[in-house]
Amino acid sequence: THTHNTRTLQFTVATSLVLAVVSYLWFLPSGPELGTQYLDTLQSSLGTTDPSITIFAQLTIFAVVHSGLAALRPYNPLGERFHRVIFALSSLPLSLSAISYFVNHSHENPLWTFPSTPLTHSFLFLTNLISFLLLYPSTFNLLEIAAITPPKLHLYQTGVIRITRHPQAIGQILWCLAHTLYLGSGVSVSASAALIGHHMFSIWHG
Repeated sequence: THTHNTRTLQFTVATSLVLAVVSYLWFLPSGPELGTQYLDTLQSSLGTTDPSITIFAQLTIFAVVHSGLAALRPYNPLGERFHRVIFALSSLPLSLSAISYFVNHSHENPLWTFPSTPLTHSFLFLTNLISFLLLYPSTFNLLEIAAITPPKLHLYQTGVIRITRHPQAIGQILWCLAHTLYLGSGVSVSASAALIGHHMFSIWHG
């Protein structure tokens, strides 16, 4: 119990510190605003500020960094624990940029209007609920993500794995389906295409 409490405290302190540093460097106006510079550079390279193209590019870059670093983990001479630190510090800012951009632009480039009725609302709510029920248990031990405890190989034979071998991918696909149907925008279609494509690749990659 004492060891668990110590690790929980270490996790809380480490996570708070990382989030504070990332927020200062990436988002806060009082910092260097690297997130704004990243977005400006990306759109300048793309030659457009179209939100559908921008969100697809952001998620593609995240996918390359995220899955690329995962593939390189066995070859890091400094060990898996240090690799997780590099992995988190690289993936976190890119994911936060994509999430914040999607939230701010998700209704742009409208394509269709999804009927708003009690039945459709219930369908979307249930789809989102199932997606999170699948996403949550597929998350690794948070202490391992923060590199507080050594990473381990997990082979699940019970729980959600008895329903699907890829709960995170199925959960993400359901989330994309519900949001894309409701939003009916080019941005949501573009984001969902990138996210589903990344998860399909991750299934093969894993």
